[in-house]
Amino acid sequence: MQTTSRHAPGRFRRPRTRGRIFLGSAGVLSLSLGLAACSSSTSTTTTTTAAPASSTSTTAASNTQVAAAQALVAQYEKQPTTIGVTTPLKSKPPTGKTFVWLSCDVSQCATEGAAIQQAVGLLGWNYKQINYKDADPATLVAGLQQALLLKPVAVALSGLPEVLWQTEAAAYKAAGVPIIQGYEGPGPVAFPLIGSIGGPSDVSVYGKMLAEWTIADSNGKANVLNVTVNSYPILAVFSSSFQSTLTSGCSGCKIQNQNFSLAQVFSGGVNSGIVAALRRDPSITYVNVADGPFIDGLPSALAAAGLSGKVKITAESGDTQNLTDVQNGTESAFTGLALNYGSYLMVDLALRHLEGMPITDPTDGGLPKQLLVKGVSFAISISYDEPSNFRAQFKTLWLLG
Repeated sequence: MQTTSRHAPGRFRRPRTRGRIFLGSAGVLSLSLGLAACSSSTSTTTTTTAAPASSTSTTAASNTQVAAAQALVAQYEKQPTTIGVTTPLKSKPPTGKTFVWLSCDVSQCATEGAAIQQAVGLLGWNYKQINYKDADPATLVAGLQQALLLKPVAVALSGLPEVLWQTEAAAYKAAGVPIIQGYEGPGPVAFPLIGSIGGPSDVSVYGKMLAEWTIADSNGKANVLNVTVNSYPILAVFSSSFQSTLTSGCSGCKIQNQNFSLAQVFSGGVNSGIVAALRRDPSITYVNVADGPFIDGLPSALAAAGLSGKVKITAESGDTQNLTDVQNGTESAFTGLALNYGSYLMVDLALRHLEGMPITDPTDGGLPKQLLVKGVSFAISISYDEPSNFRAQFKTLWLLG
């Protein structure tokens, strides 16, 4: 089962001067919960990985690598037109079932809950929402206990590690009630958990997409500061994918990893740490970040430090500030986070389990992906909602006309 908190790419947020700390974009944990579930080291470690020495053969290889990256980027920039799930249900679902959403106390959970309510409404099902406090795991456990009394067809939650609710797994297994979660770290899926939306298979693709863009944009000559937060294994998946793609696919590129601790993230220290790194090494030309919301305000911080325009910025799970910055040219390339789509996937998993259909892919087709750069059409939104008719496509698979 999943054992690390994530809320998907994009579900993590650094603290604001007003308000609370968000960890994740759909199922989020507060500072106290994040510290309990993950390492609380405050040290920052920098590791440098250099490209192979330059040579005639390396130059030729680099030209080939850039061309390959450019071709991939052209594909990544296209909006998806079909959903990842393709097999229709065996029969029209029965009405009157109850689906329970365990909702944390931040806005991203509200976004997911609204989409789930919409999806189950199409089925003629009852939507029940049980709220809990993300800073208090005991309220989540109590919520799971309350949910089971409702005899639901399924219960869904987002971004919370299984270790925090594993005490209830036996009761759910005995009752035959499945649990569906979103935006978690690496780990197997075993009943009562039947699926995990927005996991490593999605995140590793995000890392590859942004690395290929960096290779193409730099003409194979990028010097990248790769900003990692490895206390969250799901973010480490992204950072590792980015690094492996860059180092294997760009003989003329360089990359150095700067890992930030939870304490630095929560104190808003990521931007200042990036500024310090750029001052230490003015040869850095790109900054890649494990989660976009961690660097809200980075263009302003760079401008204040006299570094405006010195680097290009990429990250996964762009929030509305990141995507606004992409459109105005102060940040460069991001991936989005399909919160509404992911909620429909959760309901789809419940339907397939109900009908006894095999779930060969616990991510249920994965999240839609597009490289979001200036000049590409995309909406500035907390949820990446492509394909735009994804709801209608799900209705067709659910035999609802």
